[in-house]
Amino acid sequence: MTLVGGVVLLISIGAFFRVPLLPSIGDELSMSPGQLGLITTVFALGRLVTDIPAGRMADRIPPLRSLGLAGAILAVGSIGVASAGAGVWVITAAFALGIASALANTTGMTFFSTAAPAAQRGTSMAVFSAALLGGQALGPMIGGAIGGAAGWRTAIASAAVVGLVVALLGAFSNRLPRPPQAAPGGGHHGVMPSGPDPTPRLQRWLLFSVAFSLFFMLGSMPQTLIPIIGDARYALTPGRIGLALGIGGACRFVGAMVGGRLADRLSRKISLIPGMALCTAGIAILAVDLGVAGWVASIVLLSLGSYGVSVSATMLADHAGGSGVGRRLGTYRFVGDVGLIAGPTLSGVLYERVSDTAAVLLVAGLVGAVTLLCALLLRETRWIDEHPTADVAGGNA
Repeated sequence: MTLVGGVVLLISIGAFFRVPLLPSIGDELSMSPGQLGLITTVFALGRLVTDIPAGRMADRIPPLRSLGLAGAILAVGSIGVASAGAGVWVITAAFALGIASALANTTGMTFFSTAAPAAQRGTSMAVFSAALLGGQALGPMIGGAIGGAAGWRTAIASAAVVGLVVALLGAFSNRLPRPPQAAPGGGHHGVMPSGPDPTPRLQRWLLFSVAFSLFFMLGSMPQTLIPIIGDARYALTPGRIGLALGIGGACRFVGAMVGGRLADRLSRKISLIPGMALCTAGIAILAVDLGVAGWVASIVLLSLGSYGVSVSATMLADHAGGSGVGRRLGTYRFVGDVGLIAGPTLSGVLYERVSDTAAVLLVAGLVGAVTLLCALLLRETRWIDEHPTADVAGGNA
């Protein structure tokens, strides 16, 4: 689990080197804020077309092999961005980065949701979330530091080196100890469900709405608006933007581990709702110009609350009972990545044509609305494994 988590962390770091470099890329290649948002949109499109196939692969292929392939694709996409002579080539190469990200994320999420007993699933998924979200914040910090010292092209080229290291690890993974395939109360890699998804329809779509809204937020805020606002409002350098997002990374580690513990010891829902409310508050802060301190506070709060992705995925795995989890999580991530596509596009257009406040309030309103719906309608899943019939009554609304 340490090895798989470490590889997910590396790929996530490499895939997100680009975030604090967006203003520099835009300046050199004459790209508007809308075009910079399109980079994230195409990145999400690459994830979108990969999510469901990656979920099916995760049920059949050893995780390190899939992660090795993701590393190779990461290297190709990073070389494409680093060598781009025009904005269109950066946008095109972002598609490959999205494929690598989806393959790594779905593989890791499936592995961590099935390698631990059901009673420890929340904590296991929190480890995955810490690796994934931590990489999404540490990547910008490292990428921004390299970009500030040696230029954005050198920083992106460094991400290609990370991908090559992971690809080599995957190539020689057959010589490493095999990871656990199952645990008491967990699932088994390679076992596909024999019937339809047992998750009640309303509950399934509520969990999907969490994925959509939080991916919408991640694409709009830390991957697009936060770097652009930091540059436009406060004239921050790529290094300082990356450092602030790195602080967010530390907060994501804390939030993920605390949220996972709460999900296992108290309630999945009790863990999920406060986290999403905190995330909503963090986004809303950025709608008001409170100076650099307010900008950093926004990053901290939305990072602490972003662990809802792992908790909602844990609830979906609870419903599945550990069988064919990869396929179900592939669909879950597919819906989320629709949000990742829509977020930067809509918020970028609002930023350009209305105001930065309007763009931020759109994101805060979406996450806040989903938080309220889940608080009212979402049911607890922590005890499904012990009482499998408790979830059925009235659940097909």
